[in-house]
Amino acid sequence: MKSNIPIPGSIREKILNQAIKEFGMHGYEGVNVQQLAKSIGVTTGALYHHFGNKIELYKVVREEIERRITSRMEGAAEVHDDSLTSLKSAMLVGFNAAVKLNACKLLSEPDYSSNRDLVAILFNEILGDNLVEGVEVILSSVWRASLKNITQGMSPEDAKKALNWFSEKMI
Repeated sequence: MKSNIPIPGSIREKILNQAIKEFGMHGYEGVNVQQLAKSIGVTTGALYHHFGNKIELYKVVREEIERRITSRMEGAAEVHDDSLTSLKSAMLVGFNAAVKLNACKLLSEPDYSSNRDLVAILFNEILGDNLVEGVEVILSSVWRASLKNITQGMSPEDAKKALNWFSEKMI
């Protein structure tokens, strides 16, 4: 695969930036490649030249958004001494980042391009020795469900309250 870091001002960067917005708002199924290309002012051929196909473009977008968010989550987790407080902090900071980046739809849908869950991997790292096998996947699912609540009409404030309630009661 070609490098994921586009040259500033390049067609690849324009495609990637617009794709992040579109997949973030509409999810995989809601993005039409022809309309995406038209909104950028390029042909679908140019889009396919840089990314191969829709699923490859989605894969780059999904990984980029998850990396941006998990990076913030890591930073939030590192300021605490115990793993459970780190986990709670990471969940809430990640939630805030997903809302701010308008990525709730993208991050709450199944990942059509990979079987790696970067959020679950991070939760696994945060919990370390306190990890019960499989709990990181459950926690990632709860975190993603809180984002899905927003896509289904719940206010971000109420979705965050629900996630916070879960983290206080269950973690």
